[in-house]
Amino acid sequence: MIVTRPLPETCGVAFKEWAGVCAALVDGRQSMILRKGGISEDQAPGVFAPEHPEFWLYPTWVHQADQGVRDGEASAAMPPEDGCVPISALVQVERLGYIENENALPALEAHHILTAETVLKRFHYRRPGLWVLLARVWRRVPPYAIPVTPEHAGCKTWVKLDEPLSTSGLEVCCSDREWAVRLKSLDVVLGGAIS
Repeated sequence: MIVTRPLPETCGVAFKEWAGVCAALVDGRQSMILRKGGISEDQAPGVFAPEHPEFWLYPTWVHQADQGVRDGEASAAMPPEDGCVPISALVQVERLGYIENENALPALEAHHILTAETVLKRFHYRRPGLWVLLARVWRRVPPYAIPVTPEHAGCKTWVKLDEPLSTSGLEVCCSDREWAVRLKSLDVVLGGAIS
């Protein structure tokens, strides 16, 4: 049985991620976010928690073409020309874990669209290891259109929105049954690394 925390009524923070990955999360082709850092590790030593357990996905096109997603998985969407970013998905981090052994990386491939080279680069950046955030996703149709501001620019993970956005009317992207199957599969793949 899946026990999901209630969504907040509003959310005022967004998480920058490649547009192709955002699309894959919304479409159910990806169930996790793989991150080296930039999330928050400021708790007690050895304790990790995302700075925000719920957040909007803020699609970005920076670096995506350079490092990449697997062939055929890139989002067909182009960067917006109207100065706005489409915000169409809210993520709730249900579980997280840390991968310390690169031999575990190939087993994750069925659950994300990144190239093996991209994942390996992230794993080895600065010191070996990679955070895995299991992401339950809710879709908003139509998306919010958020004007890009100078505060949003740059290579930062978190974007504080000018005003919190309502979560009313969101639709879950993966049924409880399917999500339970995915969590069980990922628990097996990660061998207990998920908490």
